[in-house]
Amino acid sequence: MILVLISALLPIIVTLCLGYFSGARKDFGESHSKILNKLIMSYSLPMSLFGGILATGRKVIFENIPVAIWIFIGMVGGYLIVFSICKFILKNSTSLSALRSLTISGPAIPFVGPTLLGSLFPTETSLIVAIGSLIMNVVQVPLTVILLSTDSYELSVNNKNRKINNLGLDIISAFKKPVVWAPIFALILSLFGITLSPIWQKNFSVLGGATGGMALFSIGIILYVKKPKLNLAVWMNTLSRTVFVPLVIFLVMMFFKVDRSVINMTTMTMGITVAAISTIFANQYKVAEQEMASTLFLSNIISIFSMGLIIVFLKI
Repeated sequence: MILVLISALLPIIVTLCLGYFSGARKDFGESHSKILNKLIMSYSLPMSLFGGILATGRKVIFENIPVAIWIFIGMVGGYLIVFSICKFILKNSTSLSALRSLTISGPAIPFVGPTLLGSLFPTETSLIVAIGSLIMNVVQVPLTVILLSTDSYELSVNNKNRKINNLGLDIISAFKKPVVWAPIFALILSLFGITLSPIWQKNFSVLGGATGGMALFSIGIILYVKKPKLNLAVWMNTLSRTVFVPLVIFLVMMFFKVDRSVINMTTMTMGITVAAISTIFANQYKVAEQEMASTLFLSNIISIFSMGLIIVFLKI
C-alpha cells in the first residue's frame, strides 16, 4: 500500500520539482507562470471539465446515491464550515476565506483518486472519482470563482475610502468564465441523457488531459518565485485537509450508523491530498500565493503518511 501511495503522489511531487528546477535555471519565470495559468483556466481546464462530466453519463451520476450524498456533505459542507470560520471568526478577507475553504475541503480526486482508490475499491473507483470531480467542478470551483470575483474592492491609501464593485455585475462576470459555465452546462446536458462517444471525447482530452501537468509545473515555478514557507497557516491547511476533515466525516458517519463500505469509501476520498486548483486561483487573483503553493507541496508529503494511517485505522 505504501508503494500505491507513492505511485499516486510521486508524479505530483516530481512535476512540482521540475517546475521549481525550471525556475531556478531561469528557463521560466513568474510571467510564464501567468501565461500557463491563463491557458489552463481559459482553455485546458474548461475542456477537461466539460468532456469529463459529459463522459461520466447520467447513469453513473445516479448510481450509489449514499456515497454521493456523504462525499457531497464532506466537500460542500466542509467548504461552508471552513469559509464561515475563516470569514466570521478569523476575520479573513472573502478571497482568502474562499481559497482556504477550497484547499481544506477539496481533495485532488481526479489526479490521485484513480490510482489510490483503484487499488482499494476497484469496482467503485470510477463512480467515486466521477462524484468527487462533479462536486468540485460544479459546486466548489464556480462558488470559489464567484467569491473571488465579488471580493474585488479597492482601498485607497490616501483617503481610506473603499470602492465596492456592483455585486450583480461581479457574479455575471464570474459566470462568463469558461471554468464556471462549462461544467455547469455539461452537468445539465448529462442529466438530460446526453453523453460523449469516445470519438468526440478525444476532442476535449488532447488539451484537457494536459491540465494537471501544466498546473503542477506552473505551481513549481511559483514555488521557486515565492519560496515555500511552512508557517502556521500552511500547517493548519495541510493538517485540516489530510487529518481533520476525514476524521470529522468518519465520526459523523459513525454517529449516523452508515454502512461500513460507504464509510470506508468516503473517508478515503476525503483524506486525499490538496487539489492544485486552489493554487492556480491564488496565482490568478494574487491572493495568498505563497501559502497556497506551500500547502500543496507540504500536503503531498504528509499525505503519504496520513493516508497510510487511515488505511490501517479503517482496516481496509
